[in-house]
Amino acid sequence: MSAASAAATGSGDVGIKAIAFDWGGVFTVGTFDARAVHALAALTGRPEAAVAEAYYPLMEHFEVGAFDLSGFQTRLDRALGTSTDAVAFRAAFLDAPLERSAMFDVLARIPDRYGVAMLSNNVPELCDRVRTDPRMARVEHFVFSNEIGVRKPDAAAFAALTEALALPPQATVFIDDNAANVAACEALGFRGVLLDTPERFADRWRTLLPDLADAVAGPAWTDA
Repeated sequence: MSAASAAATGSGDVGIKAIAFDWGGVFTVGTFDARAVHALAALTGRPEAAVAEAYYPLMEHFEVGAFDLSGFQTRLDRALGTSTDAVAFRAAFLDAPLERSAMFDVLARIPDRYGVAMLSNNVPELCDRVRTDPRMARVEHFVFSNEIGVRKPDAAAFAALTEALALPPQATVFIDDNAANVAACEALGFRGVLLDTPERFADRWRTLLPDLADAVAGPAWTDA
């Protein structure tokens, strides 16, 4: 079912039946990419700005499955004029995330009456880690960019999420740390929730999901 056809079957009165999450910036503190750039700059000895200039355009292709981690390393080394060790490169890249442990607690507290999914711009090696993490067991549908060949905020990415959940967009809350992705999903009828600061995210969550307000209670969801 496409996003357009799903939207045609729903209305603004559709109740919330599913919760979908981004990964980086939601289950991690800060974006994965920013931390990866920092780690790879330390590994290569190149300035972060130079690494970022080469890294981000390559990630646009890496995240839709154009090449694997070895291919990404080769292309980044070429752009930076470096020759990194494969084991060290893999560790610097894959071990970059700083986890947001409180979000795993939120995930575990979502009751069975809600469907749960993940829509993430991600690369194969990280997808494997995320999908097999026991703490992600509550996620019923994983929709990763490298597997569908398109990245958020493209409407086709959200169409893939709609198809996986078999629900109209209006029935799904989608959580992302990127305002452009939230705006894109809302334009398609989803109920977007931006995670910019813990406190503001918690307020938005409670507004849309008052029955799950306790899931975002406590110091982890304040800015203090």
